[in-house]
This record gives sequence, structure tokens and C-alpha cells, in this order.
Amino acid sequence: MEEELYTLKLDAAWKPIDIISANRGFIMTWAGRAKSIRSYEVGPLGNEKYPAVIVLDSYVSKRRLTIPCNRKNVFWRDNYTCQYCTKKFSYGKLTMDHVIPKSKGGHRTWCNIVSSCHKCNNKKGSKTLEEANMKPLNEPVFPYVKITDLYRNIKIPEIWEPFLF
Repeated sequence: MEEELYTLKLDAAWKPIDIISANRGFIMTWAGRAKSIRSYEVGPLGNEKYPAVIVLDSYVSKRRLTIPCNRKNVFWRDNYTCQYCTKKFSYGKLTMDHVIPKSKGGHRTWCNIVSSCHKCNNKKGSKTLEEANMKPLNEPVFPYVKITDLYRNIKIPEIWEPFLF
């Protein structure tokens, strides 16, 4: 089975803004909406190759890259490590703990959620950190997100490396 190809899309300042299918990248360059600056060795038509990296002619106003505060992303941010006992666990063996418990007004935000094993989560319960005499390994913060973090399930081609900063 052939590996699916993706195209790295840059804005006019050559800042990575998206990862799209190589077919979409081909269509954008074919229609003149972007220029191909690196190409793969394969393509849909004879001597036309799929673009590996394209640059748009215009700037794209885009807010800071964000990811939702959900189980998968919290565990990824915390490197699948319980923030209380500091042991590594598999996905199914971790829970999300509210540093300030929901019962005391805590919300599910990046700055209030940490990865916790079941044992530590039960120990802390609905207590504050002070009441439970516990301290997280790392302060919960909004994760710094790169474009490749948004697409961490795909293999990043070497040809993109000079454009990922």
C-alpha cells in the first residue's frame, strides 16, 4: 500500500500554517493560488509532480495554533506521566485531574488539568493540592504547539525540515 503524501502550506512570510493532502496542494499550485517550492518525485500527471511544500502569495491571518484540552492532548503534553507520582503510564491507565477541583470552582482548562494515575487521582479526590499535601511535577500550562504537533500521527518528510521552525 502506498504511503499517503501531504503538502506543507506556508504563508507569504514562509510561516507554516497548515498541512494538506498532496492532491489539494497540487490543485492549489495548478490553479495559481500557490507556488511549489519543493516537490516529491511522484505526481498525478506525467512530468507534473506533487508539491511537498507550497507558499501562498498572500499572508493568512491566523490565530495562535491551539489544540483542545482533552484527554489525548493533556496526556501528550504531560508525556504520559502522572504529575503526582511521576511514573509513566499507558493511555488507559491515566486520568485527568482538576488541580482546583470542580467542586471548588475549577474548570477544564490547560492551566487546571494534569495527567494523573488512578491511585493518585483517588488519593487527591476533591481536595486542593494543599489539603491533599500533593504537588504536580510540572505546573499545568497551555502547551507550546508547533504545526507538526497538530498532525503528530503523520510521518513528517525530511524535505519539510528547513521550513519548520
